[in-house]
Amino acid sequence: MTGPDPIAELIPAEIGGIRQWLLVRGADRNAPILLWLHGGPGSAQMPIHGVTAALERDFVVVHWDQRGAGKSNPPDFDPATMTLDRFIADAREVTALLRDRVGDQPMIVLGHSCGTMPGARLVASWPDDYAGYIGVGQQVDTIQGVTLALDWLGEVAPDSDLVGLESGAFRDHDLYLHLMKQVEAHGGGMNVSLLSMLPRALTAPEYRLPDYWRWLDGANRGSGAMWPEYLSRDLIAEVQHMPVPMLLIAGASDWNTPVPLVQYWFNAVEAPQGKRMEIFAASGHAPFLTETERFVETVRRFGAELTRETTE
Repeated sequence: MTGPDPIAELIPAEIGGIRQWLLVRGADRNAPILLWLHGGPGSAQMPIHGVTAALERDFVVVHWDQRGAGKSNPPDFDPATMTLDRFIADAREVTALLRDRVGDQPMIVLGHSCGTMPGARLVASWPDDYAGYIGVGQQVDTIQGVTLALDWLGEVAPDSDLVGLESGAFRDHDLYLHLMKQVEAHGGGMNVSLLSMLPRALTAPEYRLPDYWRWLDGANRGSGAMWPEYLSRDLIAEVQHMPVPMLLIAGASDWNTPVPLVQYWFNAVEAPQGKRMEIFAASGHAPFLTETERFVETVRRFGAELTRETTE
């Protein structure tokens, strides 16, 4: 890492009773901190952090392998600890660690997919500690999302065995996974295969051979451990007020977290410090992988606006 005051650290820390790992990288350690909460909940972003490395010119980017993901997924890991409250408590510990190790500059929370579940609630609950919130593939309400995904599937794949089922049937986790596989197969999901990411992931200097097994194991665990909370948590009811500037990024073809539902929450939430939503026309559930340059520039611009506001 080069720059005026660079930082590049791989940090093991006891967080929430287990060892968890953080990668901290930036050209200037005094730049705003961008805390990235990955999705999954077990899909660690660390081994492919190089995709968005351009963000490190403007931010101290923190990729955190959360509990049950990547380097933070030990052989004796207990998936029962994967609760929303525990993830939020872990994030509070990570925030304190970063204040101690990096500094007290503005901190922006970026959540992707499942990472938006703790992300939005974290920032809304402790606005004095965070300068802004970015939600990418924002999770709002699982069953309402299923209803929209089924309607879309009926248009693109009318012969699907799922068309005609009531959305309530998808409270069954296996049936929900079947739906998500069909959504992916018809272009409404990530639209980026794991296989295409492997060459980049396998060159990550932060990972060793056992870490890749842990990475795949965490990703394959998926949402099962948190399924009761996926069904019961409703962002529209729980976060009606966002007290910091907010940016939502959605892929136009994302039916994992359907854009109309994200737009509904965006319109409903009060955000006196400002809110913006950008839809990436060529993307699905992972705009940072499919429209990387636009994604980086969008996040960079949001961070620059926050920095100007805090210094004026």
